[in-house]
Amino acid sequence: MSVPPPLLDQPVPARRNLTTPRDRFFWWYSGALLLTGPFGFVVGPLMARRASRKAARLYPAEARVAQARDRGFAWWQWWVMTVLTMLGALGAFAVLSGLPMFLFVLYAQLGL
Repeated sequence: MSVPPPLLDQPVPARRNLTTPRDRFFWWYSGALLLTGPFGFVVGPLMARRASRKAARLYPAEARVAQARDRGFAWWQWWVMTVLTMLGALGAFAVLSGLPMFLFVLYAQLGL
């Protein structure tokens, strides 16, 4: 007995090898910190959570398999995230320390 071919309007279920949730978090967090600077502290985790939810919605069985094989962060991921977090914190400090002078110059230029 052979399996009939799928109909044209029905999608074929795809088997995917999804990344683990912690790997997904690492890549989103690192990329967001590199591309958006201090805003990556917020953008990275939010996008990682969004990607995890999307993967769980589209591929529920594969998402459970990926979560089951998740062993945590590797040593090199810890080092990369530590360095990027320190650089992001320095960038946030630089932005916040320059904010009073920026507001003063803006006030002086507008003549309020």
